[in-house]
Amino acid sequence: MSRPQHLKAVRLRLIPAVIGLGAVVALAGCSAGQVTETDTQVAAVNGGSGDLKQISIRDATFTFPTTDARYPAGSSAPVRLVIANEGPNDKLVQVTSPYAASATLGGITDLPSRTALHATGGSAQVQQGETAADRVVQITLNGFKQDITPGVTIPVTFVFEKAGSVTVQVPVGADHSPRPEHGSPAGAEQGGGH
Repeated sequence: MSRPQHLKAVRLRLIPAVIGLGAVVALAGCSAGQVTETDTQVAAVNGGSGDLKQISIRDATFTFPTTDARYPAGSSAPVRLVIANEGPNDKLVQVTSPYAASATLGGITDLPSRTALHATGGSAQVQQGETAADRVVQITLNGFKQDITPGVTIPVTFVFEKAGSVTVQVPVGADHSPRPEHGSPAGAEQGGGH
């Protein structure tokens, strides 16, 4: 191989190495000092979330319908959520939605500093085993103006005495009924016994 041919072969082998090294340097500095995609992600929970000053609403869902897998127009649905307050004392005074005629509040609605309210989607009565720290509120939307089915979200506005209001997109929560076992009579009826 002549000297010019040898130099050409060496250059051809160096080109991919130089390109690769350039790509590594470019990608290494790509996000330096930038806001990353994961920096702005929120927790993977099923329900809606909202923040208002130092009040946070987390995992807001309607409990899954007990019959017909939907809430028909005119029906009511209880809400499950957690409301945390890291600011001064406050109080939940109203809940509204353009998709419901009204909403009812029951149980504890006072929200002292550094506490949380839990809406369990059921009775506002304290269950056996709960402590005084388990502050239970009951929130129910009444008189839906249309059918509410799993897979859709509806805006629900929570109004606090001092902090103001925040609107959260609330979906129908997951169905927690036990699934039939494969091969069981219930599973066979639903096509699961193949």
